Amino acid sequence: MSILYKLHFVLALLVTASIAYAQERPQEPKPKYPYHVENTYFPNRKDSISLAGTFSRPFEPGKYPAVVLISGSGPQDRNSNILGHKSFLVIADYLTRNGIAVLRYDDRGVGESRGVMKGSGIAEFTRDAEAALEYLKGRADVDGSRIGVIGHSEGGAIGLVLAAENPAVKFLVSMAGPGVRGDELIMSQTKAILQQYQAGDSIVQQQLGYQRKMMDAILQEKDTAALRGRIRSNARAQYDDNPNIQKNMEEGMFIQQVSSQYLTPEYLSIVRFDPKPYFAKVTCPVLALNGDKDVQVISSIHLPGWKNGIKNADTREMPGLNHLFQTCKSCQVMEYARLTETISPAVLSEISDWIRLKTGLRK
Repeated sequence: MSILYKLHFVLALLVTASIAYAQERPQEPKPKYPYHVENTYFPNRKDSISLAGTFSRPFEPGKYPAVVLISGSGPQDRNSNILGHKSFLVIADYLTRNGIAVLRYDDRGVGESRGVMKGSGIAEFTRDAEAALEYLKGRADVDGSRIGVIGHSEGGAIGLVLAAENPAVKFLVSMAGPGVRGDELIMSQTKAILQQYQAGDSIVQQQLGYQRKMMDAILQEKDTAALRGRIRSNARAQYDDNPNIQKNMEEGMFIQQVSSQYLTPEYLSIVRFDPKPYFAKVTCPVLALNGDKDVQVISSIHLPGWKNGIKNADTREMPGLNHLFQTCKSCQVMEYARLTETISPAVLSEISDWIRLKTGLRK
């Protein structure tokens, strides 16, 4: 099996798994919470589906600033449960304790939310997030003039689209959101992870060559049948070029498995997503965070896009943190599950303090 195929398998596992690992998760809050918590349902009227989530706010009566949490790629529940880490639960708990109401929700087709994940991409997920915004605007305990979004990874792209196109968004926090077009994201991610696992230069270049052909096909072919043909042809050429693959897998199976990864609507939407047109339309305050050890959305590549694309954006590189904003050791992708920290306390404080400042909770 090729290194590239293994890499895709590992990344797919990490963004879709919701496995309850036995390791300690000391940051995960436990009931009874010192604030109001409410399970809720709200409609995405454009797609005629119902979404389910959890809303939290301080106990005291009032109209609170509020945020919608938007998850990254793959099927995520309202807690963004990845490898046993419930990062959105931890974020929601921290923000609510600091006077900010929070809505987090199950992705379409996940948990209690209706709809279908398969066949959906950034456009569909953006409509779900927009429905969450509309729900918050209608609540009596939310200040409609102080609603924002926090998006992680692909959620950062969705948050960017909303901030550019929906005046209801009064502030945006991007956590490892893309600052360059999706093909550049994938190429740099592939290179960084291969180098992190000490693949030789010749192997890295070979795999990047295969990847580039796939990216070009996705960007150039808008017709589904033509795209499928090019992707399968590229996969076949990769198979023919690698005797080790031939020893371990039949050609048809390899082509099918590789092609199916590239041809999912979500993957296609990520590769084709270009943040630049949206950067130019954003007028609300923006905080863009990235860990300097992130090998999936590399800070030196993506943060300049936010800084240069949005006037007065706050961009902050967080030292020692990976893609999930954990304090990492090896900082390899497969380390995520082994770390007990769910999200760096410094990141929680950074986000909370910034939102409180922008919404008038902290002078």
